Amino acid sequence: MRSDRSETGRVYGCSGRSRSPWLLLAGFECVSALNHLHSTGPNALVTYTIISGADDSFRVDPESGDLIATKRLDRERRSKYSLLVRADDGQQSSDVRVNITVSDVNDHAPKFSRSVYTFDIPEDTTPGSIVAAILASDSDSGTNGEITYSLEDDPDDATFILNPVTGVFNVSQPLDFEAQQYYVLSVRAADGGGQASSVRVYFNVLDVNDNRPVFNATSYSASVLENLSPGTSVLTVAASDADNGPNALLAYGIASGDPQDQFGITPYGVLQTRKVLDREARSFYNLVVTVSDQAPPPAPRFTSSAQVSIILLDVNDCAPVFTSQTTAYVQESTALDTAVFTAQAADADSGPNSYVEYSLTGSHGNKFSVGAVDGVVRLVGELDREEMANYTLTVVAMDKGQPALSSAMEVTMVVLDVNDNTPSFSQNIYDVEIEEDTLSGTDVLQVFASDADEGTNGQIRFSIASGNRNDDFRIDSVTGVISVAKPLDREAWASYSLVVQAADRASSPRVDRATENLKDLPINILQVVGHDDDSGLNGHLSYSLSGGDEEGCFSLTSSGQLRLARTLDREARDHYVLLITAIDSEAILAASTSPPQPSAKPPQPTPAPPTFQPAHVNCGNDGYILTGYACGGSYNNKTSFWSPAAPFLSSETTERQSRLQFRLKCTVSAESRSTAL
Repeated sequence: MRSDRSETGRVYGCSGRSRSPWLLLAGFECVSALNHLHSTGPNALVTYTIISGADDSFRVDPESGDLIATKRLDRERRSKYSLLVRADDGQQSSDVRVNITVSDVNDHAPKFSRSVYTFDIPEDTTPGSIVAAILASDSDSGTNGEITYSLEDDPDDATFILNPVTGVFNVSQPLDFEAQQYYVLSVRAADGGGQASSVRVYFNVLDVNDNRPVFNATSYSASVLENLSPGTSVLTVAASDADNGPNALLAYGIASGDPQDQFGITPYGVLQTRKVLDREARSFYNLVVTVSDQAPPPAPRFTSSAQVSIILLDVNDCAPVFTSQTTAYVQESTALDTAVFTAQAADADSGPNSYVEYSLTGSHGNKFSVGAVDGVVRLVGELDREEMANYTLTVVAMDKGQPALSSAMEVTMVVLDVNDNTPSFSQNIYDVEIEEDTLSGTDVLQVFASDADEGTNGQIRFSIASGNRNDDFRIDSVTGVISVAKPLDREAWASYSLVVQAADRASSPRVDRATENLKDLPINILQVVGHDDDSGLNGHLSYSLSGGDEEGCFSLTSSGQLRLARTLDREARDHYVLLITAIDSEAILAASTSPPQPSAKPPQPTPAPPTFQPAHVNCGNDGYILTGYACGGSYNNKTSFWSPAAPFLSSETTERQSRLQFRLKCTVSAESRSTAL
């Protein structure tokens, strides 16, 4: 029996028929005991064969009977064999059962179930928890197959503990992904026969969302122009999260400070404008910017915040706006260089863009000036309200931006009146003739006065200052109408010289005076009026009383005023027929320049001279009233009309109980081209 490092076979027992040889198996050779028997003759030659059970692992030497292993035995694959061996001498044979047990040799090192072990452990794993297990196997048996685990490199922190028998790992202390994200251990598995093997064990610490995002600054600030276009970047905020994966994904937002949504922030923390900014509406923004991690549910999410201050820098985009009134009042007597108005304009911009300078434009620069800085408008020229009652000034306010902006405002300067004008009568002397029988209350004259001032300074009140003997006249203080206050008596006072005063209503009134000369005249009955269609002097008529007044009760002026010359008595004579002649100026001129020449023929009447219809004058207790004065006729194919003025007589000139009717008749003389009434 030979032996080597291969498996060693031993024969535990042989059984067979009679005369079967006993075999002893040692190493890879089995030597038959029959070889030691002394036999003679041909029957002593024995041949050996394996009938079954060799499994190509064994053979037998046919002559020597040595059982030989044909290949390396592996106990771990097959630990037992049962061979049936036959010995044959040519005449007889015998079989024997050879049971072979393969004895173990420590030819295998422990083998791990994996070439590398990797374990993922959440960082919030409780210390003492089982976090992993490794497994190694050894095909050997007995102590050769018994495995012990150990850490080849014993770490100082002893974060993990390995059970040497079971290969189970326990975590011994808290893990922190942010401090150490993985561990690499080398584990040794050794059997009892001294064989060993090693394997790498990786522990990956899994992140748990246990850290808040952190901004790289506690506050941010930026100054930008207010005319930024929407979408312009203002500043960038940055934050980090010590966690990993989705737990470290960040989302930015604006929590407060921007109610009008003027700003937005990108996923990368870039703060941008969303709308047009206006410094005049809001010059400063204090935003609260947040950052949140994106831990997937159900894990909680953490949020942090930072202050962002944004200052808007001014751009000259606002013109000055006037805040002062558009109307000012100044007395016309105001002294020069007096401040009469202050222009005020405000510019919503800031800095030089808000500095305002004032100037005046227009045609009234010779009367007013304005302070460039303070906007005070001063009087530089004398005013006269009666010359110009108001001025329209254009005040310009311009800022000092680049480019400059300006605005204009029209200011009406109303010149207030000062009582610097005296009332003035339309004429200084009034001459009036009135009938002595003018009734009380009759208006005889209206005086007129004007005052260039206004208001109470220009309101005139009339009064009679002197000359009003016996208070025979009165004057309306407002209209200036002078009327008869009492019955007049020409024999007592033939004329009056009234001094009428016109005074304004100012606190210190100014006064003007005029003289009214009133002359008391005889009583007029009526005004005779004729009409001549000729022009110029040819149409001017003169009147005369030609007949019917033998008693001299009447008088007639050349202008046609018929008057009573004395008191009438109806009982003595109740009517008069007066002959009145009207003659034009041509006939008067011809009669005065040449004497009349005898004519061979009687004069021919002119074609259709004016004719007047009879008129009636009633004399009652209140005076004479013309009741039938309409007249008409034709002259040179033209219609003529006349209308005597209604007379007024004092009741003292006639008896109150009488009624006297006059008939007036007119005839025309052809030679003098006259018409008689």
